[in-house]
Amino acid sequence: MDDLYLQSDGATLTNKLGIVGNPQLLAEVEADYVISREAEIRENGYPQVSGVALLKAIHKHLYQDVYEWAGEFRRVALSKQAFDNSEDATAFSHPSRLALELQQFFDRLAVQNNLNNLPPAIFVERLAPYFVTLNHIHPFREGNGRTQTLFWRKIARDAGHELSFSVISRERMIAVSIAGELGNTTSVAHMLSDAIEPARRAALQRAITFLENARKKGSPVDWQERFIATTAPGQAYEGQLIGKNGQEFLFASSDGLYVGWTKDLPQHGKDLAPGSFLAFEASWSPPGALPDHGRSATADQRHDRLSAQVQRPSRSGLTPEPD
Repeated sequence: MDDLYLQSDGATLTNKLGIVGNPQLLAEVEADYVISREAEIRENGYPQVSGVALLKAIHKHLYQDVYEWAGEFRRVALSKQAFDNSEDATAFSHPSRLALELQQFFDRLAVQNNLNNLPPAIFVERLAPYFVTLNHIHPFREGNGRTQTLFWRKIARDAGHELSFSVISRERMIAVSIAGELGNTTSVAHMLSDAIEPARRAALQRAITFLENARKKGSPVDWQERFIATTAPGQAYEGQLIGKNGQEFLFASSDGLYVGWTKDLPQHGKDLAPGSFLAFEASWSPPGALPDHGRSATADQRHDRLSAQVQRPSRSGLTPEPD
């Protein structure tokens, strides 16, 4: 079926900006408009509606400057390749089922009181499958990711939690979304823990700041294009130390970049210099951390394969620097 949203080049979405035959330019300009509209929501608050209407209203506000169909459900089937050069693809919900599936989704969420009155650990555990379901429905032709993260931020805030996806890289979101489609909600829960738990979120932010500063000095690493996460208790890791700052350390593994805690290292990593090889099992969590999600070996191995295939060929690209 032809995609009625695309221009004749088969790559550029029809838009209100007059951009023709240049999907890269459209993506860049779209991002500028959407960032500005998102700031308005953060400053002025969300549209005063709920359920399906809220999801549509968020999308309409974000993309009103760019697409005529902002806030409308897609009318074409949509799928996405799992990996580059792969014949496998995720088929999202058929357009004929969007209204029904979203109504069922919000009905289930309402039965659980929109996840209100739950401690953080239980909130994350129950949110994970809903996160996967909404991503699978994928109701809009473009802009599902930005719309969904803003929606979940409101659900979390209404439930008394701060959920910030600012420390979740594009690459991680892709890998975790694929893992969720394959039934691995534990990877989703770990990502949500990193986004909701202050200590893990702050540790990731410090690592991201380090990576951004390194990039300004000539490093080829764009943190958004890397899978970057905190270590999970019970999980074995190995890789190359990039740097440490006392309580935390950053290292490059075969499937991404990780922030760990020095208490998991021999002598708290005292004798390890940047560039050193690491092999350890994570067991320590920062104060106030959420309980371990207990990922099974099968889920871990699947997650590692997904991350490795989604990642760029070079995992680190960093020159280790002194503490």
